[in-house]
Amino acid sequence: MHGSGITREIFWNVKGEGFPVVEPLTYILALTAILFLVRGLIKAGLLDRIKMMMLATGSDVSRFDNIVERLKYALIDVFGHKKILREPYQGIAHLFIFWGFIVLFAGAGLDFLQVDIIEPIFHKHFMQGGLYLGYSIITDLAGILVLIGVIMMLLRRYRNMPKWLDNKPEDMIILWLILAIVITGFLVEGLRMQATELQPGDPMHKYAWASFGGLIFALPFTAMSVGALKATHLFVWWVHLFIVLGFFVYIAYSKLLHIFMTPINIFMRNTTANPAPIKAMPPSMFENAETFGIHKLEEYSWKDLFDTEACMRCGRCVAVCPAFNTDKPLLPRDVIQNLRTHLEAKSKFAIDKDGKARILPDEEYTGPALIGGAIEKDTIWSCTTCMACVEACPAYISQFPKLIDLRRYLAMMESDFPEEVQVVFKGMENNSNPWSIGAHSRADWAKELNVPLMSQKGSAEYLFYVGCAGAFDDLNKKVAVALAKIFNAAGLDYAILGTEEGCCGDSAKKIGNEYVFQTLATTNIGVFDGYNVKKIITMCPHGYNTIKYDYKELGGNYEVYHYTEILDELIKSGKLTLKTPIEGLGTMAYHDSCYLGRYNKVYDQPRNILGALNSGTLVEMASNHEKSFCCGAGGGRMWMEENLGTRINQKRTKEAIDAGVKTICTACPFCYTMLTDGIKELEKGESMQAVDIAQLVAKAAGLE
Repeated sequence: MHGSGITREIFWNVKGEGFPVVEPLTYILALTAILFLVRGLIKAGLLDRIKMMMLATGSDVSRFDNIVERLKYALIDVFGHKKILREPYQGIAHLFIFWGFIVLFAGAGLDFLQVDIIEPIFHKHFMQGGLYLGYSIITDLAGILVLIGVIMMLLRRYRNMPKWLDNKPEDMIILWLILAIVITGFLVEGLRMQATELQPGDPMHKYAWASFGGLIFALPFTAMSVGALKATHLFVWWVHLFIVLGFFVYIAYSKLLHIFMTPINIFMRNTTANPAPIKAMPPSMFENAETFGIHKLEEYSWKDLFDTEACMRCGRCVAVCPAFNTDKPLLPRDVIQNLRTHLEAKSKFAIDKDGKARILPDEEYTGPALIGGAIEKDTIWSCTTCMACVEACPAYISQFPKLIDLRRYLAMMESDFPEEVQVVFKGMENNSNPWSIGAHSRADWAKELNVPLMSQKGSAEYLFYVGCAGAFDDLNKKVAVALAKIFNAAGLDYAILGTEEGCCGDSAKKIGNEYVFQTLATTNIGVFDGYNVKKIITMCPHGYNTIKYDYKELGGNYEVYHYTEILDELIKSGKLTLKTPIEGLGTMAYHDSCYLGRYNKVYDQPRNILGALNSGTLVEMASNHEKSFCCGAGGGRMWMEENLGTRINQKRTKEAIDAGVKTICTACPFCYTMLTDGIKELEKGESMQAVDIAQLVAKAAGLE
């Protein structure tokens, strides 16, 4: 006994007079495991993949600016499981395993410190008294938490497995290895306790409760003799050690590599204002570049390729993907995993016998193609760019922007896009709107209203950028009219551009036609700057996001507001009074537009406005806020036929039906159109309606 007597002999029955070689043998085995890990990483192709990443020619934002802030965020996110806990069940299970292992590893470190440093050098035993009791309680609790976490994971994977979760042999191996580590660890503790402190007269008997996990595992061995306990203990100890070392080596061959790669990816996350940047092509490229977009792996940025290392196949991106959930061939996880597989396959062509990597000309590469091989065209065109995958990913991977880069190549180099998009491009080029309606009629919606034109007024505090839907679509013209009436009633200093306004270009950019987008954008920027525009109010979240972020890359810097942000402020300031009750709204739910919500975090303002109506009852659909389900129109899908699977807008409408909603409220022209169509397609027109928030405000303000 040492000091207070409240302690135990570390490495009892293992390190002692009878086993003088245990300590050096343990170190030799640990070193061997490290060597096997390194060998495994090489055999698994990590070095080759890194060489391929170094060949990447694509541009990228800085990933090493504000290092202190990045490190702080990464530590909080990794150790606090900030994103992982958004899904409580699997988040808690992972948290238990993660922190349990950290504590158990720290406990092993304390044992090493005591036995190999403190005792030999300072001849002291610090693991005693209250410190030892605390150590015992915390480490046993950690082991129990790991057990609970693993059991939760096993139940989820093998009893209640969701359809989006893939299942590979390595998943089972990992979980059973963890389970074996913890169980054999507890068995070692239980056997030791049964042979020592649980024996009659042992001074540590009354403190056995502190090792409650070991106490439970000691129960089956009460009838064994001390000699048998020692022999069994020694055998289990070695089994435990080899399982731990085997687990360590297996990191190289499995998704356990994310233990290292995911924290690095979190550190290198996108920190720009744009939550999901789709990198603009420099205008000079249109004159000098031989190709546009991406058709081979090396054209991605190194960070795009590093994303493939951080992906742990958790499937959260798949779970929230509207394309996958309506039976389309898009699984964001598989896009990333297929890129990694393609990276490994291409490395065999690009890396010579001397280990040197080079970019292969197309004619020299005879392996599977990136487009049509690693990633199918239907997969590329199924994406709605809703950003749900990026929002859900705990590794901060940018999934869908990689597909837009592929669309650029198909659209600009191959003219290979859905047939119906050809008309859209022509409309944008000839009339600056996707409907191909004459540009001269862009301001016709405002003819009967007192709407000021910028050309007549000269300047205004706000430019009301109406957008194509508000100018040309019959359904959404009503929204533009409502907003104009509201702005007039509130005395807002605003003006519109009328026929000088052009399409924002969002759909062209997301479909992949960067040339058309930049032509539209630079024309608009020229008009904006000609009137010295500083503040812009948009009706459409797509235009809002594009002018706010994408125009900046082309020199257009403006304060951009969505109309809900303005209306919310007008109501709060008393400049707009809502006093007229609206009949017939019933149970209302607000549909979060992807581009207003996930892209720009505008969640509260629309709900504040609906709450101020004092009409109807506001509820939430099952998918809301950052987990809102897409209407299906984003990413240019508004203009494409939905031939695969079921319709996304119908699935979203069914969520409203399930919530008992009578009025679906929107703040996006695309969403308004898609949900109106969804109600018609499901034959719910007599019991449900879709309506834009601006229309409700105009009614409540007595303007209609």
